[in-house]
Amino acid sequence: MHFDYCRVRSFKLVNYKYLLLLTGFLLTLSGLFISSEMYATEDAPQSMFVTTDSKNPADQTNRIMGVTAADCKKCHPSEVASWMKTVHFQSPDIRLYKFEGNTKKYATAMGLTSAELLGDSLCADCHGTKAIRDGQVKVISGVSCEKCHGASGGEEGWLNRHQSYHASMPVPRADETAAHREARLDYCDKAGMNRSANLYGLSKACFQCHLVGNEKLIAAGHKAASAFDFVSWTGGELKHNFLVDKTTNAAAPSLWMERTGGTAENRRRMKYVVGTLVQLETALRLRADATNPAVIPQLSGVIAAANGQLTQINALAPTPEVQAVTALITPMFGTLFAPLPTDRETYSTAADKVAEQAKQFSQNHNGEQFSSLDSMINRLPPHYSQQYQEKYLKN
Repeated sequence: MHFDYCRVRSFKLVNYKYLLLLTGFLLTLSGLFISSEMYATEDAPQSMFVTTDSKNPADQTNRIMGVTAADCKKCHPSEVASWMKTVHFQSPDIRLYKFEGNTKKYATAMGLTSAELLGDSLCADCHGTKAIRDGQVKVISGVSCEKCHGASGGEEGWLNRHQSYHASMPVPRADETAAHREARLDYCDKAGMNRSANLYGLSKACFQCHLVGNEKLIAAGHKAASAFDFVSWTGGELKHNFLVDKTTNAAAPSLWMERTGGTAENRRRMKYVVGTLVQLETALRLRADATNPAVIPQLSGVIAAANGQLTQINALAPTPEVQAVTALITPMFGTLFAPLPTDRETYSTAADKVAEQAKQFSQNHNGEQFSSLDSMINRLPPHYSQQYQEKYLKN
């Protein structure tokens, strides 16, 4: 992806004036961020999907089915139609198929040919969906359902189970028993599905691409981070909450609201905090592996900005989880921008601790008590790419 610019949200706490100045200076140095132009389609697979190797469950490519093979449109026609308008859908056609401009520059720097971009390449990891077809790894579509919600195939995949509301017969969703639903969702979670209730897992999937740590790629001119914000992006062009009503794109996952009584306002508050925690976690993991003096300030700037936002969140809506994170990260600023031999251990350990607090925050809160954050969140309008605006929003 291509990063445009970074929005640094300042905070006005007197005790953090030094942190604000340092953050602003370093983020000015960073200047990092990915653009949002993209395009592509998914051809029907030429052969059956290859099931996963259970000994290597982390290899998501082996479990990717794709929108066509998984027949996502059968149950989610409105969601698929909405996806086909997005930059996610369009990504490979501009970023992978056209071997020119920045694509050619980055690919050449990484030692990739035009043909290799459409296979098992680093570029395809974020600009497309890879799956095994005819025994080879190939790009089968743009950034699709499984890139965000988890690979669905394999003998123990979640695809069939997530829509099965009875153990032995087809029944309407409303007739599913509480016990069956609990077992079904537990199965899907263990199979790697990022359901709408799992804000931590969904935001992790986003930041895996919207933060970049490959130093060779960054040295070639690719930016390290995007202007991505979990709240505004998922509430704009990428919003696809049609399940309960296929004609209306709800402000939050419609089935989640129906079952839990949750509100769109509370959902936005939770996305704001969880997304910031995950941004911090992801940047810490990339910082742990960073060795290039030109890359370290960029990733450290993201860490500083996320920590600054969490500090402001904590001032308006204090929670034990966010307090623990800011108490952990703020003292690290003395060495954050300088490479040290202990970096891998220091930042990996910190990332693990932030991840644990993010998960606990997701479990312990529902957003109802965070109305004081609305003034911050309301400054984030729904995000639509320029391409989407020109095609669908302008008269």
